[in-house]
This record gives sequence, C-alpha cells and structure tokens, in this order.
Amino acid sequence: MFRQLTLVSTILVIALAGIGCFLLSADSTQNAVADKQQDSPAPPLKLQSDPRVLERTRKLEEINRILASRVPHITETAGASHSHETETWQDPALERIYQQIRNQKLTIWFPRNDEPFSIWVGNPQKTVDGKKVFNHTEALTNAIPHINQLPFPVRIWFYGTRDQSNPELGACVETLTKIEKLHGVKFSYCRISQRGYEALHDLPQLTDLEILHSHLDDTALKHIAELAQLRRLHLSFGDQKMSTIAAEQLLNLSELEDFKLQIHLEPKEVGRFWKKLAGCESLVKLEVDCGKVSQDMMYHFLTKGDHQRLKSWTIRERIPRQKLADALALAPNLEVLKVPSGSPEEMEYLLERLAVQNTQLRSLTIGWDTGEHLKGKQARKALQLLSAFPNLQQVHIPVRLPDIDALEPLTRLHQLESFYCRNLNLHQRTLIYLARMPALKQLSVRTLSFSDESAHLLPWLSHVETLEIEYPQSLTNKRLTLLATMPELRELKWCDIGSEQSAVLSDEVKARYPFIKYSVCGK
Repeated sequence: MFRQLTLVSTILVIALAGIGCFLLSADSTQNAVADKQQDSPAPPLKLQSDPRVLERTRKLEEINRILASRVPHITETAGASHSHETETWQDPALERIYQQIRNQKLTIWFPRNDEPFSIWVGNPQKTVDGKKVFNHTEALTNAIPHINQLPFPVRIWFYGTRDQSNPELGACVETLTKIEKLHGVKFSYCRISQRGYEALHDLPQLTDLEILHSHLDDTALKHIAELAQLRRLHLSFGDQKMSTIAAEQLLNLSELEDFKLQIHLEPKEVGRFWKKLAGCESLVKLEVDCGKVSQDMMYHFLTKGDHQRLKSWTIRERIPRQKLADALALAPNLEVLKVPSGSPEEMEYLLERLAVQNTQLRSLTIGWDTGEHLKGKQARKALQLLSAFPNLQQVHIPVRLPDIDALEPLTRLHQLESFYCRNLNLHQRTLIYLARMPALKQLSVRTLSFSDESAHLLPWLSHVETLEIEYPQSLTNKRLTLLATMPELRELKWCDIGSEQSAVLSDEVKARYPFIKYSVCGK
C-alpha cells in the first residue's frame, strides 16, 4: 500500500514540480527585468522571443497535461493487484513434455488469436512402402501418455485440408477417451464419419465443441444435441442447408452458455428458430446466422425471454433500428456488441440508446472500414457519446475525424486499448491526445507526419504494441528511430497491395531495432 501511495504521490510531485519550475522561472525573469528597468531606461528584455525558451515551455506544458490526465488512471489502479502470475502452460518445466508431444508430429498451439491452449493435430504422415500415408490415429495414440502429464485441461484441435482430401476421422476420435483432462475438441476442414460423431458420446468431460467447415448433416446435429454437458458450441457451415427440426434440437442444451451457429435454414423457418432461441435464458455469448432475420425476430428474442445473463451478442444481418435498439435495454449486462453499419441516422440513434442503457460495454463494433462513415457534427457527437462507457476497451465505429480536438472524449476512457478513425494522422497535435490514453495497445493511422519536435511525446504511448499505417511511404528511417522510443512497440503493419510506394527503410536502421516486426501484406 505504501509503495502504491508513493507512486501516486511521485507523479503528482513531478507534475507540480514541472509547473512550479516554470512559474519560478517566469517569476525570476520578471523580477530581473523589473530590476533592469529601474537601473537603466533600456527597453525590457523579451525572453519570450527566444525560440529555445518557447520550445521548452511548450514541451513542459504538454508533458504536464499528459501527467494531469494520467493521475486519475494511476489513482484508480493503485489499489489493484499488479502481480503478473505466470499462466500454467507457461511453466518452463513443461517444455520437456511439449517436446515429447511434438516428437509425435503434433503441434503445441499456445493461446493467440482468441484460441486457447490446444494440441494441434494437423495431417501427420508416415512412409509405407515408399508412399506417404496419413497416420492421425497412430500419432495421437502415441502422444496421449505425454498429454496426460499436462497439469491442466486440454483441447484437441483437428485441422484437415481445405479440399478435405484427408481421411475420415472415426477411430481417431475414439482415441480421445484416453485423454484424462480433455475439455474441448475442435474440427477445422475435417471429414468426420458417423463413427466419429458417435464417439463424442463417450467424452463426459467434453464441454467445448467447435466444428468449422467440416462434414455435418442432420444426423450429426442430432448426435451433438445429445451432448448435454456442452457449455460452448460453435458450428459454422456457411450456406449448407439444414432442417429446422434438427437445428432446433441444439436449443435443448440446457447448460449452453456460448453459442455460435452459422448454417442455412429455409427462409420461412428462420422466424420459428428465433422464437425457440428466445427461451435459451442461460446464454452468455450469442452469434447466430441461419438466414435472413428481421428486426421483429430479434425484437421477439429480447422481449419474450429473460436475457439478463447475455454479455456478448454479434448481429450479422443488419444494424438494430429504433425498436430493436430500444429493446437492447432488456440485455442490461451486455459487454460486447457487434453489428453491421447502417445509415448515419441509424448509427447515431443506436449510439444514443447504448449510451443510456448499456453503459457496461467493453467492446463495441459498428460496421467495418468500408462503407458509409459518420462525418462532421455526427462524427463529433459519436465520439462524445463514447465517454458514456467507462469500461470501453475496444471500439470500432465508422467515423471520419472532424477535427483533432474531437479526440478529447477518448482521453477519459482509461481502459481504451484500440479505436478507429478513418483519417487519423500521427503528428504533433494528435500525439498530445493519444499520449493521454494510458491503456492504448493498438493504433491505426493514415500517415506519419511527426518530426523531432514530437520526440518527447512518443514515449508516452507507453503500451502501444502494434502500429498500422495506411500510407507506408510516410515511414522513414528518421521516423522509425523516433517510433522505437515507444517502450512496448513490437509490430509495424502496412499493405503494399495497390500502392505504388512502400516504406523507405534501410536495412541498417531496421537492424538497430530487432524487437520490431514488420508485417507487410502483399510481400
């Protein structure tokens, strides 16, 4: 506690000291000038005309503004625990087990891209009579004794081929019964036989099932619907048609909390499915795309069921209009909302309602980078409304930045990690605002147009890990040197597709900063 209070006190003292030094310096200067006037009729010395003094004064004022904006953030988090406990899977002692699993031609998938820790079963092969053959079952069987040594629950991730030329998974799925701490299975681009689906019944600890672009039919849905212990179920099959009766069986899973379904139902049956979905009151996370859904169907879903537990909802068809936007009040605990973009008036109304009734949002996405953007007064109002969400961490709304000062409301969001503005440029004035966003981790900008005069501001982007640049030709050796002063910067991203010019960086300068990764599409 003493160290935490000391940290806050130190920041305050630094801020006050900076202001104080400036005031004392100014006061001393005024006294000296006054004495000079009494001794000599010479005109007063105008120190303010010295560009060096002006530059120091400007930098001091900017740093003081940054410190003043960060003191509330430090105060809010001073009592929080800052211990960074190592995740179980990060224990170095487990590396020996990981290597033994790799020796069986399986892969260790460490958590990233929203995927949890997994044992990745790709397409292991061996040579028989001079020919390569798949040996999924053998490889997994040999790895299981090592997998069972892991001290935490595991997920097995089968990854086939996009043309599904790999063999059917049947006996291989049956071997999963020998894994002692199995909690999840994922199939991506796999051929799953009837035998494989039947084997899922013999996995009593299976609570997480995900099937992506793999073999699925009504019979398979029936098997899945009988796995009563499932808490997370993600099924994605695009336009593949399924019967509504088979799909509705999934809604009988009483323990289901996280449900994602992407299939194709007959248009006349979509409303029936949503009516039954309204009764699934245990849902915490929802994303359903099963055909053309109307505003009335989603409105019925909210008004005919109790959705107090719902925390995350992804809507694919279209943006909620007035009646549906109002009904979002019936899901007061929403923390994540993703919807398509709409007209400027529809987006503005939705933001107004959310700012009143869904202030717990941590992540808000409206639309994508392309399409119609809010401009002028509507854009300024949208950015102002965002300050109503104190817990906001990620926000993506289609906005064209009307002016630099419109960024000010975002400086009140002390947990904000990323945001989107179509025409945000990184220069002196925007840096002053960005430096007042203490949690910022990802930043997307149009161009870089700063120089040495901003060198004192860039280190204040203290948590930015990734910087994406729309016009990479603005990234020069000099600017890379300045960007490298950002303490956590690890990745610069840009795209060379459709661009006549790229970043002008020498290998010599890039070599100075080996900790920075360059992610370039089109290369």
